[in-house]
Amino acid sequence: MRRVAIALAICAAIAACSGGPADPRGGPLPTGRWTGDGACLSVTESECNLAVGCGHGVFPRPTIGADGTFGVDGTYRVEVGPVSINPGPPAYFSGSVSDSLTITLRVVPTSANSPPASYVLRPAGAGGCPIPCV
Repeated sequence: MRRVAIALAICAAIAACSGGPADPRGGPLPTGRWTGDGACLSVTESECNLAVGCGHGVFPRPTIGADGTFGVDGTYRVEVGPVSINPGPPAYFSGSVSDSLTITLRVVPTSANSPPASYVLRPAGAGGCPIPCV
């Protein structure tokens, strides 16, 4: 009986640690700069800034669910020339994180002029993302 109790305790400990220390599930989106597919995502402690060509979006740093997915409202706009001081039109940002090495991000703007888009992003170090069209 004692061996069964020890085996159950070991199995419980292994299951509790199976995500590993770098597993982001259940916590906030990892900070840093993520790039890929022509996009750059800068994640700080409080917010995320996305730059894609002449488009840029802002959304609060989301919490990743136990299934590795997230979704949050933010703003997104495409503009050339001087950047507006007014907030951008609403957009919905959703995605998933796998193995702390890949973020799949989907942007769904409410503006009819901007179609939904998806990006696969990988870690690219620290720092912000430039907006090349301003």
